[in-house]
This record gives sequence, C-alpha cells and structure tokens, in this order.
Amino acid sequence: MRMDYTVRGEPRPIYEVGDFVRLKRDEPGPVVTARAGDWGRVTRVSPRGVDVMLAGYCRPANARVSVATGLPVWMLAPCDTRGLMLDLQRDLERRG
Repeated sequence: MRMDYTVRGEPRPIYEVGDFVRLKRDEPGPVVTARAGDWGRVTRVSPRGVDVMLAGYCRPANARVSVATGLPVWMLAPCDTRGLMLDLQRDLERRG
C-alpha cells in the first residue's frame, strides 16, 4: 500500500493489488452483497473502483459471493491479515 497525505497532513492510503481492506459501509446499490465489516484482499484497482476477494478471508472459500467489484475507495479502510483495521496516523507517529 502506498500512502498519500491530505492538505491537513492526514495519511490517505492508495490501494494496490494484494492489500488487505475492510468495508466501512455496505456496498451501494439495490442488491447489497458486501456488508460493512467484510474484509479481504484487493484483486484489482481501476478508475471504476476496487475489487476485493472476500472468500477465504471473512467468508468460507466456497461462499456464493466471493468478490465484491467496483467498490469506491472511500468505503474501504486498510486492515491487517486478520481483518483488524489499521490506525495509519498512530502507526506513522510511532515510527516518526
């Protein structure tokens, strides 16, 4: 994961394939297949949004919906390999 910073100096992640993310809100649209709290690995990043593989992480590997596609970046938060959200600001202050 690469990092960018807002005008106020707050860290903002730039997701890449292989990063772990957690959904902060339910997937938008009339049919909600990915819900807040689901987490997984980024499989694709495009201008339309981020695709996240859920199966094998927060759902069984044989789950019906295994990938959430086209998720907006604002809906995602970085997490670790266990699905626990990362506090980017705290981690940067600890290193710095």
